[in-house]
Amino acid sequence: MSTEGSGASRAGKDGIHNEDAFLVEEGLGLYVVCDGASGTPAGEVAARISVDALEEFMERAEADLGGNLREDRAVLDIVVRAMNHAITAVANAERNDPGQLGLNTTITMLLARGRHGVVGHRGDSRAYIIRNDRCHQLTLDHELTESIVSSESEGSDFEVFSVDFKPGDTIVLCTDGAESVVEDRDIVRIAGDLTPRLLASRIVSAAHRRTPSLDATAVVVRVRGECESGWLELSSIPEGTAFGHTLTRR
Repeated sequence: MSTEGSGASRAGKDGIHNEDAFLVEEGLGLYVVCDGASGTPAGEVAARISVDALEEFMERAEADLGGNLREDRAVLDIVVRAMNHAITAVANAERNDPGQLGLNTTITMLLARGRHGVVGHRGDSRAYIIRNDRCHQLTLDHELTESIVSSESEGSDFEVFSVDFKPGDTIVLCTDGAESVVEDRDIVRIAGDLTPRLLASRIVSAAHRRTPSLDATAVVVRVRGECESGWLELSSIPEGTAFGHTLTRR
């Protein structure tokens, strides 16, 4: 199986300052959304540092480990390490610049590898899976502390878990400005018929119309079978544990 993705983002409030950031790196199978914590002096800085740190870490890991990153346990471990690396990068930025006290950000990422993916998550951005015309929230909302340095000193609060893919799955990573739209029946119904780019744009545009004061960001990832030429095939929900979650806490 393979994945393809796209993202869209729109600033709320003044239409200029967007505290969200996202990454779509199909070569690495890496998809990320981050939302700088509301009320901090430089939320957009924290979100961007986190996204850049995750990309840098995964590029290095891919170069060092290569094929080993297709082993389930290795992928879980690398996402834990990537999350720690991003959190440390933001904390270091806060320590090194007194003008950026209070830096914090959510992180919701997906690392896709063949038939499986691993989600890393902290904060109240969300990951959803749309399968068989039904939308399921994969992540739980976490309350962030006032500063990422405080989180780091107390032991970072994040979770990492695996997801079993089926051809036709649509995974949506989004910030809180877009989450209510992702669950809309109209969005769920058309999800399998749109390209990731169109669906991400549709989600963000609808979110802006609904709550124009909030930044809204969505990254849409489509899972395709080896011989699949389109995006229309959807599979039944597996029996037992909904999506094969294997939970790992730091």
